[in-house]
Amino acid sequence: MSEVKKMSKADTVEAMRRAIASQKGAVVAAHHGLTVAEVTSLRKKLREADADFKVVKNTLMRLAAKGTDFSKLGDVFTGPTAVGFAKGNPVALAKAMKDFAGGNPKFKLKAGYLDGKVLSAKEVEALADTPSRQVLLARLACGLASPLSRLAQALSGPERKLVYALNSIHDQKSKQPSAG
Repeated sequence: MSEVKKMSKADTVEAMRRAIASQKGAVVAAHHGLTVAEVTSLRKKLREADADFKVVKNTLMRLAAKGTDFSKLGDVFTGPTAVGFAKGNPVALAKAMKDFAGGNPKFKLKAGYLDGKVLSAKEVEALADTPSRQVLLARLACGLASPLSRLAQALSGPERKLVYALNSIHDQKSKQPSAG
């Protein structure tokens, strides 16, 4: 093997190590016969989701993952393989890759990686179906506000009834002729 090829492979492995070290989640997929336009479209969607997409050589990826928790994915690196690396929200990566796989039979999710754990393809799909952070925060806020508003209504009930009773007594007394 020529010295240039060895350097190129070493550079590739080092780039993959950096990608593995900086990722916040990853999704591994099989890609059989995707066109350049399809790959470009997927890369654009993943950039919008703050993620990278790399078509990888399985042996080089296994070398790059050696000595890290990412090596637990070693068994899925067979056949034509691509990896999406999340730089930001891993749910956005999973959602983008699931959406692309749903519209393209040549692209299949194989596995995922999140917080040191290997995820199956089904778990990646479940992760993709997780509502966004904003939706979850809104649900939390509603969940916290609802009991407080019910408590406020319950506590204001007796005072409200007292005010109604006093108004009623006042109205009755004002309607009666004075005895003076």
